Amino acid sequence: MAMQVTESLDKLVRIRWATPLVVAVAVAFLAVNEIGYQRAASGISSGEEIYNQRVEVRRLQLLLQAAEAGQRGYLLTGQPEYREPFEQAQAQLEPQLSRIRAFFANDPDSQDNVREIEDLARRKMSELRTTVGLFESRNVEGALELVKTGIGRDHMRALDTLVTNMVAHEDIKLAYSRQNLLNTLLVNRAGIAILVLVGLLLLALTVRQSRSLDAVRDDQRAQLQNERDRLEHEVERRTRELTELARHLQFVREDERGRLARELHDELGGLLTAAKLDVARVKSRLKGGPPEVFERIGHLSSSLDAGIALKRRIIEDLQPSTLTNLGLTAALDGLCAEFSKRLEIKVNTSFDEVDLADDVRLTAYRVVQEALTNVAKHAGRGVRVTVRLAWAAGGVEVSVVDSGGDGTEVGLPSGGLGLTGMSERAALRGGRLRTGRSDDGFAVRLWLPAS
Repeated sequence: MAMQVTESLDKLVRIRWATPLVVAVAVAFLAVNEIGYQRAASGISSGEEIYNQRVEVRRLQLLLQAAEAGQRGYLLTGQPEYREPFEQAQAQLEPQLSRIRAFFANDPDSQDNVREIEDLARRKMSELRTTVGLFESRNVEGALELVKTGIGRDHMRALDTLVTNMVAHEDIKLAYSRQNLLNTLLVNRAGIAILVLVGLLLLALTVRQSRSLDAVRDDQRAQLQNERDRLEHEVERRTRELTELARHLQFVREDERGRLARELHDELGGLLTAAKLDVARVKSRLKGGPPEVFERIGHLSSSLDAGIALKRRIIEDLQPSTLTNLGLTAALDGLCAEFSKRLEIKVNTSFDEVDLADDVRLTAYRVVQEALTNVAKHAGRGVRVTVRLAWAAGGVEVSVVDSGGDGTEVGLPSGGLGLTGMSERAALRGGRLRTGRSDDGFAVRLWLPAS
């Protein structure tokens, strides 16, 4: 099914012409937009350049007019304040001519006109300067005669005519540039309109394809959801089966332990007891025998006693009689005492009196037994163990906390039930098992409901 889903999606997504067409439209849109922008920017820049040229030439005209007005006022009144505009205009002439040359630097067709403007402006300023010089040297008649000759007027008329011709030529250039700009905008407008239409067409195709893809995805999603639901139901069923199997195995294990304990008690216990009695009879009939015989009989009797003690310990491990007869507190107390004696490890205990169902008591006992077994497997120097049993939150909590004297955590389960086995055993009784570090070392904590 996963292969079918993948193939269906690939068929819808892999359209050969879609991606190239989208890229082509995007590139075309960018190209049209960029070309339109460059041409418009060029037209605007050309218009601004012409405008700036006009402004600078007009400033030159105003500068010469101001110089001429100042000269005339000075000649008529002789007052120094009329000379000041003339001096300012004279000082600004060359900088203004430099600006005009800079603005016309990129216009080769106007270079001759610019040179002629410079020549006429300098001539006009020279005429004004000469007139003022004659007036200041008290040659008033000479100054007036120079003014009457009309040289300055001719220079200004020639300059005005030249500027007028330049403006007319620039008007033609402006009209051409404006027409180019309008044509560019028109082409750009048509190109963008075409690209928008193509984009709308692509959008319509994309929407159509997207709807088809959504329909397929919805169908595949429904199939996947059905498959997921089926798998979840299967997992739940298998989980229930495994839980029942684990519970059954726990029951079978405990039954087998009980059967084995009874057989050991009945069969092996009977054999060991009979052997013990036979040794006692033999010993009583060998009075006066060699000392070596009595030494062997004493050793045999000690071995039988050790075997009987081992048998009792094995039976207690398989099916603790104290748990059945005396309860969980006594059984845990005996388990901890036997563990402390066998491994020479001090075990601190704290037990509350609790009344629990048989299966709950057995689960608590087995978890503590497994935790102590793991402590024995990993015990280091100076290990400390604390076992507690107390009421907690509607149930009981059993904890086993240990730490190695050399800093080694010794409670990590290895072999036997392990953490998984203890957790499963607790879960079968509705309990929870938590493990982790505590202030005193590694802790195994089990909570079980009271019934």
